[in-house]
Amino acid sequence: MKSIGRWLLLGAITLIGIFLLSNIRQMFLSVQPDQIKVTVNASISMQKLSEMLPGSKILNEKGGLLEVPYGKFWEYQGTAMTIKGVLRSAVVPLEKPIISWRYYGYTVQDQLKGFLHGDFGKYRDPYTRKEVPMTTAIPTMLLKTCTYFIPGLLLAILLSILVALWASISRRVGAVLDGIHALLVGLPDFFLIVLIQLAAIYATKILGHYVLLIVQVGERTPFLIPFLTIALIPSVTIYGTLRVAIARELGQDYVVTALAKGLTRREVLVSHVLRNVLEDVLAILPRATTLALASMAVAEAICGIGGLGGFIILPIYQGITSMSAICVVLGVVAMAFHILYALLRKRFVVRAEEAARP
Repeated sequence: MKSIGRWLLLGAITLIGIFLLSNIRQMFLSVQPDQIKVTVNASISMQKLSEMLPGSKILNEKGGLLEVPYGKFWEYQGTAMTIKGVLRSAVVPLEKPIISWRYYGYTVQDQLKGFLHGDFGKYRDPYTRKEVPMTTAIPTMLLKTCTYFIPGLLLAILLSILVALWASISRRVGAVLDGIHALLVGLPDFFLIVLIQLAAIYATKILGHYVLLIVQVGERTPFLIPFLTIALIPSVTIYGTLRVAIARELGQDYVVTALAKGLTRREVLVSHVLRNVLEDVLAILPRATTLALASMAVAEAICGIGGLGGFIILPIYQGITSMSAICVVLGVVAMAFHILYALLRKRFVVRAEEAARP
């Protein structure tokens, strides 16, 4: 029970940290948080406008400056534009950006109040220009992301294990694969994604007809590019770990004994070594999953996909009133995989102290 409580506490602290960090941009202010500037025609006076905006106060009638409740400048600026007689409404820029802990605290507190009342923010659909509640959008985003994230991660695990075994069976193949691995380790994620996109474009050009979707078009979402990206990048990490683990096991006495008894190198790897490097696989999977999530976000941004990662990065989706809700969902997804790996380690990895018990 103590162990479960410790892990629950760690998970809660992690989610709180994600929530606070996802709001860090609110700390940097470039506009007055309690003022708006309006331009009106003769049909309405500043006094009348102030009365129609509860909580506002006239600061400069000629300049059209109004004081509004702290932090409500965007809300009041939008509301002012809906009032008849208002020609223009705008926020008031600061002379230079400042760091405001007060506004950061106000934003965090306001979001927490919304979360407690079931309001997780909204975003403006770039195609219909309508505001959509995040409670409706997040399940759709999560489903879209999982359609290529989970298959890509599973392929990464299977591919890296098979390739590592192949490299360990044949020294010549191993030298080639290790060279490719060293090259891929040094390449940035976005460069690999761009190479995959270019390959699709040139394939389309050579074949003379449409091959695969490169960017999201309406409801049509690219699959192959994010799928290959998620499969390729984590598999590089898993492959490197497995190569080291297999080399370690091949130097153990039981391998030498098995080879001396007439077993082939392939039989020893599949029957004995693979089972003993399972702990290494499960140990590297949390890091590989984190890399897969990061690669997913980059792939969605480059392909213009409105998944969990795309909503955080793409400029067309930056009208989200509560970005932290998506960041927390991503954190929950990562934690769910970490819990799964912990359960698998407890189920399949036998520790020496457990085996020694009567």
